[in-house]
Amino acid sequence: MNQFDEETRKAIVQMAVDDQKHVHEMNKTGLSGSILKDRRGQLCGVTIALVGLIAAVLIAPYSAFAAGIIGTLDLFGMVALFVAPRVLEGRRNKKAVEDDASQDAE
Repeated sequence: MNQFDEETRKAIVQMAVDDQKHVHEMNKTGLSGSILKDRRGQLCGVTIALVGLIAAVLIAPYSAFAAGIIGTLDLFGMVALFVAPRVLEGRRNKKAVEDDASQDAE
């Protein structure tokens, strides 16, 4: 840096500052978008679950069997939607850790 004149050094430092500011802004924007996407998914999931359970309650006086099927499928779907991805992610993380450990052992 000492081989550049003062104006060029200031320009280089300003470029670095601007680039870092941009990177931070993009990370912040991406994180905010991800959080909003997760919230929308959760709201849709809750809405679908409630509609299914309300439908089961409304159908129950006419057909307990149909209401039971609707309620069961609704609850099973919610468990599959919210629990299964976390279980799969845990398995994926465990496998990655095991793979890293086996590579380190070699």
